[in-house]
Amino acid sequence: MPKIKNLLIISSFFYFYFSTSCLAKTPEFSEDTLRETTINTISQRQTKKEEELGSPDIFSPNPLESTEADPLLPNPPAAGNLTGEKREQLSQELDQLNVEAAALLAAGETTKAFETWNRELRLRRYFGKAEELAALTRVADRAWNNNQKLQVQWITKRLEILQPEIQEQEPPNLELLQALGSAFNTVRAKDPAVEVYQQVISEARKQEDVVTLKQALTATGEIYLSWLDYDNGAIAYEELLEVQQQNNSELSTNEEIINPPISGDFEKSNTLRKLAFIYNQAEKPLQAIIAKERLVDFYQGQQNIAEVPEIKISIAEDYEELGRLNLASQYYQEAYSIAQSIQQFLIASDALENLAVLYLSQDEKEAAIEIYKVQLLMDQQFVNVYGMMKTYDRMGQVYAQLKAYGLAKSSFQRGLELSRQLGGYRESYFLQKLDKLNRNRNRNM
Repeated sequence: MPKIKNLLIISSFFYFYFSTSCLAKTPEFSEDTLRETTINTISQRQTKKEEELGSPDIFSPNPLESTEADPLLPNPPAAGNLTGEKREQLSQELDQLNVEAAALLAAGETTKAFETWNRELRLRRYFGKAEELAALTRVADRAWNNNQKLQVQWITKRLEILQPEIQEQEPPNLELLQALGSAFNTVRAKDPAVEVYQQVISEARKQEDVVTLKQALTATGEIYLSWLDYDNGAIAYEELLEVQQQNNSELSTNEEIINPPISGDFEKSNTLRKLAFIYNQAEKPLQAIIAKERLVDFYQGQQNIAEVPEIKISIAEDYEELGRLNLASQYYQEAYSIAQSIQQFLIASDALENLAVLYLSQDEKEAAIEIYKVQLLMDQQFVNVYGMMKTYDRMGQVYAQLKAYGLAKSSFQRGLELSRQLGGYRESYFLQKLDKLNRNRNRNM
């Protein structure tokens, strides 16, 4: 290894000598210029070296494990937490350290900023685990967003020290456990975060704490989703849905509640949306359909029909993926009918477009043409020039495949006229289509 270092040093000096010699022999470089260039080069290398020496690396000791006394607290308590005036005074001083660190980070002095934050974190532990976890989570978020991987590792190690102390408390402190799970999630420590939240879920069930149970299940599901673990994410959200349904059922049968809140229903709808997304990402269209059907039932029960057409289009796409084309066609038609009735013309147009593509995939060109005609009528109602142009293009292509050259020409011609209304957008495309159509027509005559 020393030989390699010596070789690198020798080669760098050779390169420096060679480059400066070449500069000296060049007429446009004077001795003063050469001297200035040399000084700048050495200065830049020295500055870079100083920066490297000042930055922490993987061999740096964890500052959160330091036992050195801090000037703000020269005599820390041997056991327990600070109380009274001393606690209040130190709290204000630590808040000031946080402000100073944020200012340093904003000024680009990242190393100094996190040195200041680490000083704050070392002292926050004398305020109890709740305050320390909140501070660790706050600084971890800053570290992650600023790509300070080593700082994230230091905080993770501190969390690992706190973990058994918090998890083994009797009786379990659900608030602390949730804070610990959130902190692990902030440093992207998936397994410890899930482990802690699973303990929260178990304890919340025992204590019949529905609010905490739903929060923990939601957090667990989000963690799995962030790691693209769709199978476990689905399990978490299915459990959450079950809890929400049970809770809503209990509320609806409670005679003391005259007007039960509808927030629970909307929580359920959000969970169903998550499940539909998860099952689609996991390529499980049948399970996705079940979740979406329940969403449709929910919105219809809330008389919120505006949400239904897009969901039905999504269900139709799932049925297409399953190869159940009759059901796909049925849902596209239902989506169009509802969307058109409530004047959601763009969504209605999308449903018709997908239906036409479905017919074309089955080589039912005449049926596709009929769908395009309906789409044109609807686009004309709300003057969707761009939509009409696209539809005429598709009709022209289908007519050309059917060798109905006259109808294909009129369709492309109409598309050309509409493209000119849009400032010439795709004008050359339609001219090429018409030219190609004429050549094909003459060839077949």
